[in-house]
This record gives sequence, C-alpha cells and structure tokens, in this order.
Amino acid sequence: MGRLAALMLVAAAMGATPALASESWKRLVPFEQASAGAVDAAQAVIDEAGSEECLRGKLSNAIVRLSNSCDARGLTSSACVLASDIAGQDSQLSMGEMLSTSQALLRMLSDDTAAR
Repeated sequence: MGRLAALMLVAAAMGATPALASESWKRLVPFEQASAGAVDAAQAVIDEAGSEECLRGKLSNAIVRLSNSCDARGLTSSACVLASDIAGQDSQLSMGEMLSTSQALLRMLSDDTAAR
C-alpha cells in the first residue's frame, strides 16, 4: 500500500477527510534537511546520547522523514532504500539493530554526499 493511501486510511479511521490527510504531504522535509536529521539521529544512537526509547523515537522519526523525502523526489540511493525498508517495518528495532542501522546509514549518506 502506498504511503499516501496508508495516510488516508489512518485519517479516515480518525475521522479526518482525505483532503485534510493529504495536507501533511505538503509539509515534506527537503531531502538535504531529512538526510541531515538522519545523520544527527544516527550519531545520537552511536553516542548513546539518551535513553533507548528516546533514541528509538529519534531514529525512527528521522528514518520516516528521510524515506518520505526520498519518495517525494524519486530517489533510489542505498540510504533511501534502507530508510524505506525500515520505515515500512511493523516491529521496533532493538538497540543492536539501531546501532548497526545507524552505522550503515552514516556510511551510505556519506557515500551519497561524496558522489555528488
């Protein structure tokens, strides 16, 4: 199911109209801002700069923003694929998975920046 369709389904369940649900797509974070946020969140996980739940929320939010930004721009970089895969999961990442994901995300975003 596409992200817009899922968003509309959630909005309908909450009683919002599809037009209101689609308004959130107008507030997409630009890719550069989303990738910078992902770098910050990944570094926070690596540095253990907070509780596990706080870091999980920070990383999860950053990954969703990155995934949405990639989708909006039609990007298919390795970082975008990773973000989309993780954003689509139903389960939470363990601390070990958050650490390995953060390391991979930093490496991929660094490679993407160097390729530009």
